Amino acid sequence: MVENADGAQAASVMRQLPWHRGVALARGELGLDRSLLDLVEIRARTEVKGTVHRAFVDALRSPEAPFLLAIGPEGAGRSTMLAQAAATVGLATLRIRCANLSTEPACLHRQVRAILREACMFSVLPLFENLDAQPAVACALERELGGFPRPVMASSANAMRITTRPVIVHRIEKPDVVARRSLWRELLGDASEEVIEAAAVKYTLWPGAIRLAAKNALAISTTDVTLAAVDDGVRACLGEQLEGLAKRVDWRQTWNDVVLPRDQLEQLIELAARVRHRAHVLETCGFGDKIGKGHGVAALFSGPPGTGKTMVAGLLAQELGIDLYQVDLSSVVSKYIGETEKQLAKLFDAAESGQAMILFDEADSLFAKRTQVKSSNDRYANLEVNYLLQRLEAFTGICLLTTNHEAAIDEAFRRRIAVHVRFPMPEERERAELWRSLLPAAAHVSEDIDPAELARNFELSGGYIKNAVLRAAYLAADQGTAISMTHLWRAARAEYESLGKIAHQRAA
Repeated sequence: MVENADGAQAASVMRQLPWHRGVALARGELGLDRSLLDLVEIRARTEVKGTVHRAFVDALRSPEAPFLLAIGPEGAGRSTMLAQAAATVGLATLRIRCANLSTEPACLHRQVRAILREACMFSVLPLFENLDAQPAVACALERELGGFPRPVMASSANAMRITTRPVIVHRIEKPDVVARRSLWRELLGDASEEVIEAAAVKYTLWPGAIRLAAKNALAISTTDVTLAAVDDGVRACLGEQLEGLAKRVDWRQTWNDVVLPRDQLEQLIELAARVRHRAHVLETCGFGDKIGKGHGVAALFSGPPGTGKTMVAGLLAQELGIDLYQVDLSSVVSKYIGETEKQLAKLFDAAESGQAMILFDEADSLFAKRTQVKSSNDRYANLEVNYLLQRLEAFTGICLLTTNHEAAIDEAFRRRIAVHVRFPMPEERERAELWRSLLPAAAHVSEDIDPAELARNFELSGGYIKNAVLRAAYLAADQGTAISMTHLWRAARAEYESLGKIAHQRAA
């Protein structure tokens, strides 16, 4: 409250009080300004846990009133680190949610001015959370800092320019396996060392995500916490991070439903081996130090529509025990400058941390060739491609791209692809196998069906054959009969003609 501020500062603050605030104080209303209640929150000084950043503590004890900036993604523990430094010198914090501040310049300046006034009155340090959520907040803050005599703290995903006072910056690094193990052990309580070790090694999460995942795992578990419960806890956390950007995909097909030439199958086996053994090859064998960047696994599946690219991606994830998230490009790509890169960064960060496989279906729409700059649109489109190139090169997770137009993919992306699998149109023998394998064992099928005849007469990919089989099943169900060759021929002809091809009648 006012009496806690030193005399000179309190007198200065009181002289600048707006009338409504002065009236409220005169009435004995000694809480925070009501206009800020949805924007700020005072956090009392609490017991300090974990490592305190010594440079922040030293800066808070110096007379310069510096600006302290903790840089890292959400969940990295930025605000916690700053609050720990404040608690070490005996001060509480005033947390400001920058994303909730006004976007109207005059109103924003009034809010920032009121926030600094309240921080001075209550003898707390202002902590601006996610300062980069609104670039205008940093400008308004710098303009108002001149009359504020105390240190100011902020968290941000990126560096921010502040020129009116000394700036102390600390970029938070992702915790190593030792730190992750310690945090899992603290949060999971009585969980076995095997579960704690497996969680620490498998998931390279930030502290905030570990806390949320552990909370989820404890809520799921009825007795002892298992690794399966931890997996479910991480999955729930990952789902929140990717909400609106990608959706989790499950597959009911099996490898028996895949019909591919031997060369392509061997490439898929190699791709699975890269995922399974990359920790051994890159870390244990030391290849990671030799290759520098590119510790992730990126693969490109190209080929005509319906050749099984997306299905194989799902089967690979299923076999490797990894969740597959299909990217919603309509949500990721934005017309606003910088928004696409921000959404992609969030997507890649979440996939790396949660050990998820991300799938860019129809990737040529996002990873297209850069063009000659003739307009501002071309320039910004090229900037997005350049960002993707840099991000994919530094990516340590698993990323699959599928495309029907291989030639449209930028050449620089192809150089960053670990495995490129080309899915060809199936040959006649493979088409016959597809017709045969796509008829379920439980289906009522007549004896006159000839998969070889269907394969010979209709040059269709697996996706169209699947559509034809399903179409024939509905025709037979409507007639109350078994699926016959007549049904399959009629359905195959309809699919064939939908591709603009001419199909002849079946001979009697």
